[in-house]
Amino acid sequence: MSEFLEKIKKLYVFEWFEENFLQKIINQSQIENFSKWDEIILEWEKSWKAFVIISGIVSIIKNWKNINTLFEWDIFWEISLVTNEKRTATVKAETDIKVLTFDKNTLLEIINTLPNWELIKNTILNRIIMNNKINHE
Repeated sequence: MSEFLEKIKKLYVFEWFEENFLQKIINQSQIENFSKWDEIILEWEKSWKAFVIISGIVSIIKNWKNINTLFEWDIFWEISLVTNEKRTATVKAETDIKVLTFDKNTLLEIINTLPNWELIKNTILNRIIMNNKINHE
């Protein structure tokens, strides 16, 4: 999975991570496939994963309306990596898709091995909050 390193380190959540740390995270990730029209996450469901789209397109749906469309190398539900909040929208595959998934517990285990783990966790959360504010303005 080292072929993903260059793409992943460009994502706003991970862009400041050192490569060796990021490679550990990638090594613990999983590849999952979904078929067109599959619901990947349902609104109000708890999710313990974040997803990076390797190929395909997904729609973010809230109140039966498409509020966003995501494409290759976009990340979604990254807030689940640092919070226990329920999801506020449904994600549906618009095409067959392949995603790289990051499990919250695995990520936290890796982060907790670092001396500044609390700072890293807070930095991820702050980046997510800022990204959401920018995207909703």
